[in-house]
This record gives sequence, C-alpha cells and structure tokens, in this order.
Amino acid sequence: MKETRQGLLFGLGAYVLWGVISLFWKQLSGVNPYAIFSYRILWTLITMLLYMFLSRRQTAYKKQLSELLADKKARRNIILASFLIAINWLSYIYAVTNQQATQASLGYYVMPLVSVLLSLIFLRERLDRWTVCSVLLAAFGVVILILNTGRAPFITFLLAFSFAFYGLIKKNIKLSSDTAMLVEAAVIAPLALVYLFFFSNENLFDYSLWENILLAASGFITAVPLLLFAEGVKRAPLNLIGFIQYINPTMQLLIAVLIFGEAITLGELRGFIFIWLAVFIFITGQILMLRKSR
Repeated sequence: MKETRQGLLFGLGAYVLWGVISLFWKQLSGVNPYAIFSYRILWTLITMLLYMFLSRRQTAYKKQLSELLADKKARRNIILASFLIAINWLSYIYAVTNQQATQASLGYYVMPLVSVLLSLIFLRERLDRWTVCSVLLAAFGVVILILNTGRAPFITFLLAFSFAFYGLIKKNIKLSSDTAMLVEAAVIAPLALVYLFFFSNENLFDYSLWENILLAASGFITAVPLLLFAEGVKRAPLNLIGFIQYINPTMQLLIAVLIFGEAITLGELRGFIFIWLAVFIFITGQILMLRKSR
C-alpha cells in the first residue's frame, strides 16, 4: 500500500504539472510556435543527456541503446513514436499560443476514449458496456461540436489521436522511460536544427532574456512530468493512475477560461456536455469493475 500511495503521488504530481503547463507556454506567446517547439526538442535532449550523466547510468543506457539498434522493429517503432509525440507537442504549443487552449484541453478529455478505441481495433481487446456507451457519447459530442460550430475541432483530434497512437506504439517499446525520452528527442533534434538554421526568421538574440530563460527551461519542464508519470506507473496499478488523469484537462480548461479569458460558445458547450458525460460514465465503469475484481 505504501508503494501504491507513492505511485499515486507521483502520478498526481505529473498530472498537476501537465495541467498548469499552459501557463508556461503562454509566457512564450511572442515566440513563433515552430521555434518554441524546436528549442523544446533541443533543450529536452540536453536535459536528458545531463540526467544520464548525473544519474551515473551510462552503462544501462548503452545496453538499452545497443539492444534498440539490433532490433529493426523496435527502431521503426521508436522513430514513429518520436514523430507522434513531436506532433502532439507542436499542436499543444500552437493551441496555447494562439488562443485555442480550450480545444487543447478537450483533446486530453477525448484521448483516453480514443486509446480505448485503438485497443479494440489493434489489440483486439473487448469493451464492456460502460466503455461502449462512453465512446458513443463522446463521438456524439464531437458531432454536436461540428454541427454547432461549423468546423471540426482539428486541434482536439490531433492532440487526442497523436497521443493515443503514441501510447499504443509505446506498449511495444521496451526502453526505460528516461532512455526512450532521450532517443525520441535525438530523433527529432535534426529536424529542429534544420528549421532553426534554414527556415526560422528569428534567432536567440531576437528574444528577451526572460524568453531565453524560459526556452532553456523547456527541457526541464518537459522531462519532469514525464519521469514522474513513469515512476507512478511503476509503483501503482495503471487503472488507479488512470482515474486521476482527468485532473490534467480539467485544470487546462479552467486556466483557458478563467485566466486566458477564452470564451466557450453555446454550441461548444453542448458538445462538451456530451463529452464530459462520456468521461463520467467511463470513470464510473472503471471504478465499478475495479471493485468487482477486488
């Protein structure tokens, strides 16, 4: 029980940090989102390299990397996972810096339901009636959003599907969380450098001292919640960690409305109600099944 409590605390810490991270990216609204993303990749790579040396686990890293290089399928999976998480990060940064934080929060409400759908399609897992009901309600909510707003919530879909597919692929990757993060950042880093050197109209001297400090801190801001989440999953059952994941989008939504001043239209609210109801039914079903299994 002690280890489970520790795992839940790690998981809670990760979700709270992810919940307030929009406040961090909002401070960089004056910087091009593509530049923010590029510097985030580079600083994450630097942060993980420092972590590798400070943790004195170079031998373990070398062993895992050797095994990765020897496995063609694993290499393909890690490259695909790297691009998916890159799409997710870029989409989120773009949303927050362009007054679309509400859509971003909705994406993380929908994401667990998309993950369930992917497990049904690709892993042949069976769905209980609670989950079927929640998926159908969420789909109906998205349809309501499209009909009432006249446009598909593109950012919502992109965030939800990119992270859900990322999670699906990561199930088949046997790297530790810190090694995987290092490799993923290394895979995307060349593209980030190409953008900064050949396509960006700005450089670090065009930003204020505060913006440069924030860009340098972005690697730490990226790494900490991911490592906390990984440690939480190791110590506590995944279904318990899953119950508290909705803290993240709820905090994001409150920040978008109360701090960023983003408005929710009546049409969006109608769609959100169905999605929130789907989330409620999904969590209720998970709790009931957990009690039954005990």
